[in-house]
Amino acid sequence: MKRKRNLQHLFFSINHLLDHSIHDIEAYIPPGMIEEMEKETLESRTLEKEVCSLAINFATRQILEYIEIPEFQRIGISGVNDTRVVSRLRSLQWMRKKFNIIILVNALRCRTVTDIEDSIDWIRWGLGGGTQVQQSRNVKYCAFYLEREGTKKVVLIERWIKGGLIGTLDEGDEIIRNLVNALLLDSFQNDNSVRMRDEIREELIKLFRIEMNPMLLELGGRGLREAPKDEAWKEVDRILLMNNKISKLPKNPCCPKLIILLLQVNHHLRVIPPLFFQSMPVLQILDLSHTRIRCLPRSLFKLVLLRKFFLRGCELFMELPPEVGELSHLEVLDLEGTEIINLPATVGKLTNLRCLKVSFYGHDYNSRRNCQLDRVIPNNVIANLLQLEELSMDVNPDDERWNVTAKDIVKEICSLNHLEILKFYLPKVILLNDLMSTGLNSSLVHYRFTIGSYMKRIISRLPIEVLVKFEEEERCLKYVNGEGVPTEVKELLQHTTALFLHRHLTLVSLSEFGIENMKNLKFCVLGECDEIGTIVDANNRDLVLESLEYLSLYYMKNLRSIWREPLGWNSLSNLKVLALYSCPQLTTILTIRVLKNVYNLEELLVEDCPKINSILTHEVAAEDLPLLMGCLPNLKKISLHYMPKLVTIFGGILIAPSLEWLSLYDCPNLKSLSHEEVGSNNLKLIIGEADWWSTLRWEKSECFQPSKLDSIFFPIERDTDFTTRLAEINDQLPALMQETKLSQQSAEKKKGPVLGHLSVNSHSPDGNLLIQAR
Repeated sequence: MKRKRNLQHLFFSINHLLDHSIHDIEAYIPPGMIEEMEKETLESRTLEKEVCSLAINFATRQILEYIEIPEFQRIGISGVNDTRVVSRLRSLQWMRKKFNIIILVNALRCRTVTDIEDSIDWIRWGLGGGTQVQQSRNVKYCAFYLEREGTKKVVLIERWIKGGLIGTLDEGDEIIRNLVNALLLDSFQNDNSVRMRDEIREELIKLFRIEMNPMLLELGGRGLREAPKDEAWKEVDRILLMNNKISKLPKNPCCPKLIILLLQVNHHLRVIPPLFFQSMPVLQILDLSHTRIRCLPRSLFKLVLLRKFFLRGCELFMELPPEVGELSHLEVLDLEGTEIINLPATVGKLTNLRCLKVSFYGHDYNSRRNCQLDRVIPNNVIANLLQLEELSMDVNPDDERWNVTAKDIVKEICSLNHLEILKFYLPKVILLNDLMSTGLNSSLVHYRFTIGSYMKRIISRLPIEVLVKFEEEERCLKYVNGEGVPTEVKELLQHTTALFLHRHLTLVSLSEFGIENMKNLKFCVLGECDEIGTIVDANNRDLVLESLEYLSLYYMKNLRSIWREPLGWNSLSNLKVLALYSCPQLTTILTIRVLKNVYNLEELLVEDCPKINSILTHEVAAEDLPLLMGCLPNLKKISLHYMPKLVTIFGGILIAPSLEWLSLYDCPNLKSLSHEEVGSNNLKLIIGEADWWSTLRWEKSECFQPSKLDSIFFPIERDTDFTTRLAEINDQLPALMQETKLSQQSAEKKKGPVLGHLSVNSHSPDGNLLIQAR
């Protein structure tokens, strides 16, 4: 009864969030148009009104019962033909983000809420071929079993065939294509792999849980300190206990049906009982990632059907027992982020392995000279893993054993015909030639190579978010402590999409690697390259870095300019982010000529560049300034920090009309702002010191009232940690923006209804009713 009272109480609150009702539509659409819309379904008009009301009730119940979030930004009801809806969502990226939950209901014969609940159909939304039942099974499989990081299409199809879900490869291809078109799956790695977004997975699991798997024990993220009692383990085939605080497991639970056991992110878990896995004969997937375990019990190696074993981020785990070779069905062994010292030779017996990820860090080399091991990986271990599709090896660069091992491992890697993803450290450039001589570099879908000797500390000066973005790219090259311009590196650059160049000793310009070799480069980070004076040095006929989207430069001691002018047409035309950190000699960032090239720029960040006095350098007569209005139309975020000589942002030119974020900190000579610099109608946030803001002078303008900006100014005190405070504001921003948005919407509703956010056709001939909730 209490549940029902809560539903009834919140029902009316949620109804207030609905954009419009059918009566609103009728009030604004001419009667003649309505008559045309209802020619074929005139007799069912009254019924469809009732169905629409029931759908509102249904959406409310679904939201409250499944999502368990009482705060909503928007609920929309649409009866538009489902094909048109999906087509619109698919072609407009911004439309995809408009709603978090999409529920399709076949409402033609629905007369009650129960009818609507029974007809809910996630599968038909946007799907083409295949039967509804068949595709439903495939979606359920993806929701429950598809790895969060995704998997290759061919592997997924093979699993479907083995599981009896489909019969042929072509059938699987068609279903995957339909699921991607329906936005239920995302494709990546040049359309060779697929993954499911977390929010889609969570909603599908909630929807299918009882029907799909009554034998599921799901207690993830509950803050549990103790594992369930032995009795709870007996009949279930899936146990999800991740993201808890469990420190102790049952000694010997009886689990004859258990297939999946997820225990990851239990940071208090240090010991697994010796007989814990003794009675789990059919276990296939085991995740112990991000726990504090140091060793594995012998009973684990009796899991002869185990296919996937995850130990990611177990920083105290240092030794993989040789018994691992007994897990003959293992397809995935993920030891990334562990501290193991070496791989046992028995790993070579795991001939079904498709994915091997390992980190050889352990103690540093000087502390384990008594180890008696001169190799990180024994000979022929990698060569025996002929089914490998993904190989990832993180190595401590201080470990001298890798210099002995690397050359032989490179030769073994070249014999892996199925390899498509490779993460590897090459201490010498010459080893790259061995890889490329076999053509392996061009056949790899994804690679991340680190070339050159380096110290682990080099990453510490690079902002962590930059490193994360770098590693998200498909084909990454990190070149460290290099000299000259090796031919092997130039050739590899032709396939590379992300370049991280650190401490190059002789390079004067990035152009030395050959502009023609960087046509595919999307992401570029350069740091501590002391001889570089300019990044791009080309003549105006060259098409320069036309694919580049992200450019970050940090600690560039002698950098004086980023690009030499003039640039060829379409050069840098895809650049979206420009980030500059600690470039003491840099005097010029943007010029009038460069503006026409970087028209897609979305974010500009400049920190600790003491010689910059203006972001835009120009010598344009006052009467010609209006010609520059509207430049940088996509620029949304500007951050200028620790700029002692900065006196103006754009020199009084009205550009960046879409600016949303402006952060100014420790810019003591920026004593005035103009309407042109803060006149964007989209400006949502200005960040700076409170005392700077209070003394700021405003250039006079008849249509500009600086006082209106006080409501979007966020002060930062000088004695606080700037980076921490900036991160806090960034975290708080969505809530603050939502509060402002709701306030504005409230004011607009008082003026009367506005038909700006709803597409409704309650007389769709196919009877499909789309309930969209956000």
